[in-house]
Amino acid sequence: MASDRPAAPPERLYAVNTAAAQFYADRLNTSRKAGRYLHSHGISGAADPTGPWQVGYAPGRWTELAGHLQAAGFSEEEVTSAGLGFIHSRSGHLLDRFRDRLIFPVTDAHNRVVGFTARDLTGRAEAKWINTPETPIYQKRLLLYGLGQQLTNRPAGVGNPVVFVVEGAADVLAMHRMAAAHAAIPKTPPVYAVAPCGTNLTREQLDLIQQTLPGAHLILSFDGDDAGRRAADRVYRVASRWPGQVSGVRLPKGQDPADVLATMDPIFAMSEIVGAVQPLAQLQMTNTISRLFDTKRITDPVRFVEDRLTAYRAVAELFVDAPHATREMAEAAAEQLGLDSTDVVRGVFEAWQARTGAPGGTDPPPDAAPAPPHPEARPIPPVDRPTPSSARRQEETRTTVSGAARSVGGRIVDTTAVITRHASDSGITVWALADGIGRHAQAATAAQMAVDIAATVTLRSNPAAGLHAARAAINAFYGGVHASQAGDASLLVVAAHPAEGNRHGVRWEVAWAGDCRAYTIRAGQLAQITADHTVGRQRRDQAESRALGSIADLLLTSSVRAGDISVCPLDEGPLLLCNSTLHRAVPEDRLAAELAGMSDAQATADRLVSAVGQQGVGSAAVLLIHARSAPPARVTSTGTVARAAVVASGSAAALAKISFTRPGAVPATAPPAEAGMGRQSRPSAGRRR
Repeated sequence: MASDRPAAPPERLYAVNTAAAQFYADRLNTSRKAGRYLHSHGISGAADPTGPWQVGYAPGRWTELAGHLQAAGFSEEEVTSAGLGFIHSRSGHLLDRFRDRLIFPVTDAHNRVVGFTARDLTGRAEAKWINTPETPIYQKRLLLYGLGQQLTNRPAGVGNPVVFVVEGAADVLAMHRMAAAHAAIPKTPPVYAVAPCGTNLTREQLDLIQQTLPGAHLILSFDGDDAGRRAADRVYRVASRWPGQVSGVRLPKGQDPADVLATMDPIFAMSEIVGAVQPLAQLQMTNTISRLFDTKRITDPVRFVEDRLTAYRAVAELFVDAPHATREMAEAAAEQLGLDSTDVVRGVFEAWQARTGAPGGTDPPPDAAPAPPHPEARPIPPVDRPTPSSARRQEETRTTVSGAARSVGGRIVDTTAVITRHASDSGITVWALADGIGRHAQAATAAQMAVDIAATVTLRSNPAAGLHAARAAINAFYGGVHASQAGDASLLVVAAHPAEGNRHGVRWEVAWAGDCRAYTIRAGQLAQITADHTVGRQRRDQAESRALGSIADLLLTSSVRAGDISVCPLDEGPLLLCNSTLHRAVPEDRLAAELAGMSDAQATADRLVSAVGQQGVGSAAVLLIHARSAPPARVTSTGTVARAAVVASGSAAALAKISFTRPGAVPATAPPAEAGMGRQSRPSAGRRR
């Protein structure tokens, strides 16, 4: 039997596939059915035996290819090893695998023919499409139809490439024809089209695109029917991890790219498809909500609170996956659900809080299940007394201990937000504290959005990437909204990484925008880690002493929506994080005493916000964190090595790759008090609290 014989070497498999591809291409014009198929899909131009695609036709007789290849010097073992034929079990004859089919050669990244995908032309076959079976050179999870041909004959265009992932080979040729016409438009990026070969999109296929077309904008195309929705569900988890921009496009029901091309001019067909592109998370969100309605899990979200909560829980993670598209997604969800987009955003992030175990923005008990969200808004606490909002979390991880508290302090709207995230697999813990700018409801919305998104993204990347993601989400949500109606906030994010080489087993990373502060104890003294992003601080840095004590200290040069994002690495804690209300209301000697003498992080946090609440000066928020092995009451001198911070700016992808300074990378002569503080940007117009 052929299966008992040794497989042919790879170079012979490449050779026999190349010979087969030429055999099929030379016979394309002999089949009227093949010509009609190509014409009906708008891809007749691919019928060129000397062109890059080599589309061909497999004759209907059983041994035509086998006889041709054997006459050309290829053995039975080579033909069968390449998947081009098989040995009949009774007669022992070598027979062709592909018969009466339209043939599309599949090439690898080097444009070597490794296999084929074939479309039935008889209308009688059980399978409309079949592919080469797995061979030493054809492993379908590692291949994409069309990629090798286009890497060899690269499309015209400027800038980063756009890669459409479509369903089949005919769709690839249709997209390629449309892209060629579209390339006549000035400054159009190069457009590639590829298709999996009989598989769902795999991680390996995405890696192949990333290696060959770095920086590409990935666009997945789906049919507009139930099968298209199911396809989107299958590939979303893989595709959503694409490091660059990833989008989706849903075509009209019952149509694929080849169908669209068959009904209109190529350049108009391309415009039709491009106009339907949307963030992949948004496409998945609309699919999810439609499925909730179809399965009767929700019926009337306008009337029923439980329906709204069900929808919010189902789509919450999708908002986190695409923070730059928050506004568009909120508007799309609101249209499907019949709700207001602002209510959708608030509901989604409350659902995400409950799901991730941080209800109310405070540190939850370690083993308590999240409380179910109440359908109505939480009551506003009385304004004539301090109301710290806190929960104990003394056992959150094996490496850190923290406590958090907030106080409304006389305001109707609490504009602060505090949140904690922990990844048990990596041991990383993230804290985020935000202080809304202003006293209106949108300031509170911006603060809550900021901590939710920043903490979630930081857990997967780093604090700078988390701030950048929060900035993208909030700017997208308030895009087109008048400045007086838009929310903004200062934001501070801290990540704790287990680090056996550090003295207390923890390495810290800090990033911030605005005037929330982080303090530590250094040589027994209170030391500010962060630098306020304010006009006053900027002028003092520039030796303009006249700004000291002026209103310039209230004008921000940076916030979560604009300006510098500063970062700073630390070897050790403890840390005190707070908003501007608290650090202005509580003297530094009191902060130093509380931080250095802290034995119970939560009790210390409660005392600090109560002190502010008694003054009625505004909303206060504080976070206290220390390594479990280093309670400040026992360790009042941390020996932290100060290092200069950097200012992070640029794309989310670039920020995700930030590498913090390693110990010893900065000379020991760095100024001990001010090192670890990033520069501030020149303000175009200061933001006043």
